[in-house]
Amino acid sequence: MGPGVERVIAHFSRVVRTGAAFVWFGVLGISLALFGIPWVWLRLRDADARELRLQQLTTSAFRAFMRVMTGLRLTHFHREGVAERLATPGQLLVANHPTLIDVCAILSCMDHGACVTKQANTQNPTMAGVIRAAGYIANDGGPEMVEACAGSLAKGRSLLLFPEGTRSPKGGLGPFQRGAAHIALRSGLDPVPVFVTCDPPTLMRGQKWYDVPDRAFDLRLRVGDPIRVQPYLEALEAGESRPRVARRLTAEIHETFEKELRSALS
Repeated sequence: MGPGVERVIAHFSRVVRTGAAFVWFGVLGISLALFGIPWVWLRLRDADARELRLQQLTTSAFRAFMRVMTGLRLTHFHREGVAERLATPGQLLVANHPTLIDVCAILSCMDHGACVTKQANTQNPTMAGVIRAAGYIANDGGPEMVEACAGSLAKGRSLLLFPEGTRSPKGGLGPFQRGAAHIALRSGLDPVPVFVTCDPPTLMRGQKWYDVPDRAFDLRLRVGDPIRVQPYLEALEAGESRPRVARRLTAEIHETFEKELRSALS
């Protein structure tokens, strides 16, 4: 058997394994919707307790999915002190978004947490029920979203959001929206950056799931130092307009990620 044939067979194997992993993800989502949500609703009457338990079940499902991804040799999942840094509840986490599975990877490292998800996911039959029941927040870009996020953080939930609003372009960052800054200003919490790198790039925006790389991709997570929000709160108290303060905070968050990614690629 020649090397060309071996490459074709290896590529086909990776496509099949990738498809199997995403089928498993769908099974996990449907199982949570059909069995997990009813089970929690029957056992717990308190709405906050139900939401917390469903977040725990969801993060457990993400861990199972990441184990499948690594077990099928599709990815090498590297976590640099992430679990310890994310153990504290009530954190505002901001992350770049190079791949489709970033939310699974990050939340799999936590006991519980919610995320801001794009509006389209609330219409996905395998995800919609879990998203609503677990207190995930749809990104409609309005002030109601900011208030909902601040309310979730006030209850001691950690919240993950992607300031780009969609997956990053290849080899860089997209423009950052100001939602993360407004949430930080509203909640008074320091944004905690979670840096995500993927080598070789895969599962990017506009890329088909079956467009797989030639080897298992290295997915790395690293948690950076919190970005201090206090100077921006002081600027608000001094009379600077909220849109301008949010714009400056967004610029600092973006610069933090740019520096990290430049360092990672150098």
